[in-house]
Amino acid sequence: MRVIIIGAGEVGRSIASALQTDHDVVVVERDPQRIELLQSLDVLALLGNGASLKTLKDAGAEKADLVIASTDIDEVNIVACASAKQLGTKVTIARVQDAEYLQTWKRGSLGVDEMVCSELITSQAIADVIGLRGVRAADEFADGKILMTETVVEENSPLIGLRLREAAIPKDCNVASIIRGNTVIIPRGEDHILAGDRLVLIGTPQAVHEFNRRLSLYPTVKEVLIIGGGRIGFRLAQILQTRGLRPKLIEPDEERSRWLAENLPHTLVFHGDGTDIELLEREGLHRCDVAVSVTGADERNLLCGLLLKRMGVPQVIVRVEDPNFITIFERVGIDIAINPRRLIAEEIIKFTRGRIEKSLSLEEDRAEVLEIEVSPRSPLIGVKLAAAQVPAGVLIGAIVREGSVIIPRGTDALQPGDHVIVFSTKEAAATVEKLL
Repeated sequence: MRVIIIGAGEVGRSIASALQTDHDVVVVERDPQRIELLQSLDVLALLGNGASLKTLKDAGAEKADLVIASTDIDEVNIVACASAKQLGTKVTIARVQDAEYLQTWKRGSLGVDEMVCSELITSQAIADVIGLRGVRAADEFADGKILMTETVVEENSPLIGLRLREAAIPKDCNVASIIRGNTVIIPRGEDHILAGDRLVLIGTPQAVHEFNRRLSLYPTVKEVLIIGGGRIGFRLAQILQTRGLRPKLIEPDEERSRWLAENLPHTLVFHGDGTDIELLEREGLHRCDVAVSVTGADERNLLCGLLLKRMGVPQVIVRVEDPNFITIFERVGIDIAINPRRLIAEEIIKFTRGRIEKSLSLEEDRAEVLEIEVSPRSPLIGVKLAAAQVPAGVLIGAIVREGSVIIPRGTDALQPGDHVIVFSTKEAAATVEKLL
């Protein structure tokens, strides 16, 4: 497949790196310094303006199967996709940050085939991990019907020492794997839960949240503080309001604070600074259950997060724009650092995977989680899973059939068109797509 990527920033390079092995990739970038960063990739780099018809023609848009516009400027991405479509590109995907463009696109007004919105994806990812103590990662599958989390079993967990079959795992939840040290275990009912284990859980969001709470005895979240009332902070507050919460939000810009207060009827908005200790103590904001810092500056988010952590907030989540900072932030005390650019790249990449609708790597590529549509030619069709010839290292964690979620047992069998969430060790991953 011939793919043209507009923009060689963090998102564009991540997409190019993921696609270079299996596709003919051209990357268009107007910054010569970013062009140099592409030299380590097996792609054709083209210096120019990706919204220009001439540049798109030079890149071969007339014969392209896919154009992905991933610059940091929404309008450039939309124009580039619309222009490529006019030239004959089969499918176009535009990355946008402003959700207003997404609403316009849904009405069919922009001439773009697919659109992904970073503010919505990021705010949803943050909402998914709020209140899940020990959770180090969370991802949605099947349009949000399935949630996967990677959760560290803490020293005081009441489930330590229990066998999985004794742990009262909710019926709509599966333990897809246990990561113990550098070993990835496909678990059975006799496996024990040990302190320090990382459990990969797959199931409905309600069931996964329930089991995560059992793992840590973490109380139900009642108070959430959001620092930063930009697009992500605003969308996050909206999501939390729909869950029956009444979040509190700190925004330094006075005019923006007034707008937020008018548009978030169940959110208490403060005009101030997230590092203002006097404000935090006076308003009791440091006594919240979860604090989320989503300003546009990594340094500010780190400072706010560490301050609130020291003041006693049990869970602190921050937005981080530089992916190189994620590990550093979590090592110095931040519970979860979420990178919007990585999330948007993963969302875009899934459009290129055919029947594989989503793919995630775990534990430094030692394992993979795939969302894949079952082919009518699969040898597993109609075969009870207990009797199916599934390779060692593969676990079918969930099935989505006609909009309903099934957490499979040995008596279940796959049907054509099922969407399955499969956990696989790296060694077995190559056989999964052929099998399904």
